[in-house]
Amino acid sequence: MIAEELITDKGVSAGDEWITVPAPRLREAMAALKEDGYRLLVFLTCVDHLADASKEWPARFELLYEVRDMEKLRDLRVRAFVDGEPPEIDSVHDLFPPANWDERETYDLFGVVFSGHPELTRILMPDDWVGYPLRRDYPVGGEPVEFSEEHETWLTPPPEA
Repeated sequence: MIAEELITDKGVSAGDEWITVPAPRLREAMAALKEDGYRLLVFLTCVDHLADASKEWPARFELLYEVRDMEKLRDLRVRAFVDGEPPEIDSVHDLFPPANWDERETYDLFGVVFSGHPELTRILMPDDWVGYPLRRDYPVGGEPVEFSEEHETWLTPPPEA
């Protein structure tokens, strides 16, 4: 059973139970939850709270782990907050194998480093990509796309003879 001292906050949002655990103790909390029957990691994602001045957050990045108990048919969202450059938290890939991909994706798009991950490399962006495109401070802009003139002509009906 997960120890109460591992939980800093808990609640229910839109019918979904959630708990917040301190980032340095996330791995310990996830191991305890696995022993409690939460054996499936449904997903892992991240939220960048940089521009959200309307709320007070403990840190810039919120990591969200959705775990499921398949026997009792219940889900639990586990939250942990991290800061730093780069932000860093322990990997849980060995506790929940699906985390391998999710941790790499979160690293690739948000720059969160998962300590102990066996191959923390980019998987969606090119290896030489600079920055992390899902961070709120990532420069937003377009890349000009050159079109040939052919794309204009086929939409225009031919002139009548």
